[in-house]
Amino acid sequence: MTDLLLVNGLVRTMDPGRPTARSIACADGKVEALDVDVPAKRVIDLRGATVVPGFVDAHAHLLMLGRRRRELDLTGVADEAALAARVAARAKELPEGAWITGSGWALQEPPGAAALDAAAPAHPVWLVRKDAHSGVANARAMALAGASRERGLFLENDMALVERLVPAASPAADFLAAQKEAIRFGVTAVHDALVDEDYLRLLRSLDDGRSLRVRIHAMFWNADPERLIAFMRATPPVSGPRLSVRAVKLFMDGSLGSSTAWMLRPARGVARLDAAAVERIARAALETGYQVCAHAIGDRANRELLDVFERVDPKGDVRWRVEHAQHVDPDDLPRFGRWIASIQPSHAVADRALVEARLGPRETEGSYAWSRLGRLALGSDAPVDALDPRWTFYCAVTREGWRTSDCLAPEAALRGMTADAAWAGFMDGGVLAPGRPADLAVLSRDWVTAVPKDVLSSEILATIMDGRVASRSPELKG
Repeated sequence: MTDLLLVNGLVRTMDPGRPTARSIACADGKVEALDVDVPAKRVIDLRGATVVPGFVDAHAHLLMLGRRRRELDLTGVADEAALAARVAARAKELPEGAWITGSGWALQEPPGAAALDAAAPAHPVWLVRKDAHSGVANARAMALAGASRERGLFLENDMALVERLVPAASPAADFLAAQKEAIRFGVTAVHDALVDEDYLRLLRSLDDGRSLRVRIHAMFWNADPERLIAFMRATPPVSGPRLSVRAVKLFMDGSLGSSTAWMLRPARGVARLDAAAVERIARAALETGYQVCAHAIGDRANRELLDVFERVDPKGDVRWRVEHAQHVDPDDLPRFGRWIASIQPSHAVADRALVEARLGPRETEGSYAWSRLGRLALGSDAPVDALDPRWTFYCAVTREGWRTSDCLAPEAALRGMTADAAWAGFMDGGVLAPGRPADLAVLSRDWVTAVPKDVLSSEILATIMDGRVASRSPELKG
């Protein structure tokens, strides 16, 4: 007798050899069979709903997502005055001296320390931009950090001068809250794109205690290239059923919104690693069997990274990745054929006005050029943007009307969120075929044939992990 049988629906398997089915049976945590009617311990009548593989978010930050749920949400704040008003309101709720933290602001000009001082003179204040590549501190926070910056603005690695002082609540609680949100959205696997030593210890502890439910492909990061190399040489790559540690993360540059993207014309931005350091890391990764996942936003950053990848010239199934690949010189687009472009479709929608304001027509020709980047893995970059896969899919297929020639077809978008994202993380999931993990998402609509705006209002009726129901809407019977 099988453990779980889902019947009377549309199963999109992502398996080219058998793309659809009407039912799916799960046993012992695996897909057992398709299109069968067998005795089962539990039967779910889909009543026309659609089953897809559990979503694999190819680039997100779960611990950061959980932490930000406790902070001031500054998403959509229109101006400095509105932001300061939210800070002042929070100051009234907290005892003198308590930290006020927030994130999500995306003003054209960063807020100034003076406005934060006026709003909360008795509290240290630290507010991180939406892209997490800059933050603003008030005078009290800067005094505690022993660091002063013009208008309180800290960029890239300098942000750690303030962030190290912000009291941590419970990292485990933050992660578990984010994990719960992921499961509710049908996300069964995440490529966590910034895992330092402390975070890795937490993930291992949760895995040992069987509290890690979402499958994690961890990208280990350290700002010091030599420590990153030492980690790879001392830590054999591991691919576990829940936690895989076989990738490293590095940063070529920052972000366009924080004015730290490394650009060609005019030459500007921040090069967070020089080419020699990147090459040392890449060669060490090749020697030790680690995957390289490199953040590159600006066209200069992408070119420099591609130059290194091509010089190292890895053979075999390395699956090296360019994270974001947002702005690429048109001459460099054909060079992506050997590599994975790990993209976040929501960024094209969120950043459109910023891109048009800061870059000229020639410079935007290769911006978010998804259809010309080769093999794609799709993610959200949560909490930079919403973890919700409905939003990721909608942005991928519409771009809300901006440069639609680079929109993805619905089938390609769904594949990039399941099979191709899983492949990009050396994961077995992402495809519903006998013997594969029984990680599924049940959707109220078939996203492939639905009007894109209707996808946004559709429901994720259930999430099934290892053949067990992890989250379910009351509307789904069985």
